[in-house]
This record gives sequence, C-alpha cells and structure tokens, in this order.
Amino acid sequence: MIAEAGLVALWLAASMALLQLIAGLTLLRSGAVQLPPIIKPAAYVQGALCIFAFFALMWLFYVTDLSVLLVASNSHVDKPLIFKLAGTWGNHEGSMLLWVTILSGSGTAIAALEKRVEARTLSATLAVQAFLALGFFAFLLFSSNPFERLLPAPVEGAGLNPLLQDVGLAFHPPTLYFGYVGLSIAFSFAIAANSHNLTIGIDHR
Repeated sequence: MIAEAGLVALWLAASMALLQLIAGLTLLRSGAVQLPPIIKPAAYVQGALCIFAFFALMWLFYVTDLSVLLVASNSHVDKPLIFKLAGTWGNHEGSMLLWVTILSGSGTAIAALEKRVEARTLSATLAVQAFLALGFFAFLLFSSNPFERLLPAPVEGAGLNPLLQDVGLAFHPPTLYFGYVGLSIAFSFAIAANSHNLTIGIDHR
C-alpha cells in the first residue's frame, strides 16, 4: 500500500507541476502584474507530494519490502540499517526521485521565501522550475517507476551496489545532488529575467 501511495503522490506532483507551468505561462502571455492565485499553492503541494513519495520509498527500504522491485534489487534483509536507507538513492530510479524531490523543493522554497522579485519574473521562474520537473516526472512515471511491484517477492534481496557500501560514498549522492539541483534556481531566474526583458521589449514596440 505504501508503494501505491508513493506512486499516486508522484502522479499528483506531476499534475501540480503542469498546473504551475500553465499558470506561469498564462501570466506572461496576459501581461498581468499579479501572480496567479494558484501558482504558489501548486508549488507548495508539488514539493510536499515529492517529499512524501521519497520518504515512502525510504520507508520501503527501511522495512525491506522485497515485493518492490527496486528494494529487492538494491537491498538485503541482513544489511545494516544505514546501507538499507542508502539503497533509497543508490540506484537509478531512487536517485532520479531524489533529484526531482530536491528540484520541487527548490521551487517550493522560491515560492515561499522570495519576496523581492516582481510578480512576472517570479511567475516565469516558477514556470521554468515546473518545466524542468515535468521532464523528470515523465521519465520516472513512464520509464523508471521506483515503486514497481515484484511478484513473487524474493526471500533475501540482491543487496546494495558494492561501490556504495561505505558510509562516505553512501551519503555522497544526496550532498552532490543538493549542489547540482540547487543550480536550477539560478538557471530558472536567469531564464525568467531574460523572458521578462524580451516581453518588455515587445511591449515597448
């Protein structure tokens, strides 16, 4: 049931990203000066749903639910707890889920904390963040589902990637991703500012 809840959360988060993108583009096309009332709540809900999905996957690794293909392929009943948890992101699907969770969380932080940027620039920034997130959502949902079931479930599990069976290496991916994905904020602001300047130029004409 936890796996299915995590998958539903991912679908809903993707829907929120699409809504956020549409709302942001609508403001830019209409020339309005106020943020669409839906765009910030969509960013908040998207971030919360992604966090829920990631912790759902982490819980599946914690309890070693071997009926989930990803857990069976990247964990083992006898692994120390720290390496069971590291199995959450120590694989392709889990690392992509971590990536999109940080990306959505960054969008949530922009929506919640940025007070000095004008509405059109903030709207464009959130639209770019949503556009980036949608690509990863599509990849996860249609190509690399981290919550896929495996029946019948194996007895023990295949175990974590040997390269990650070290404390330092186990926590290397999350710290690396925070740096990499955090750059999406600067990218989104740059694209938003450029689109705003282009819009102003067109308006002046």
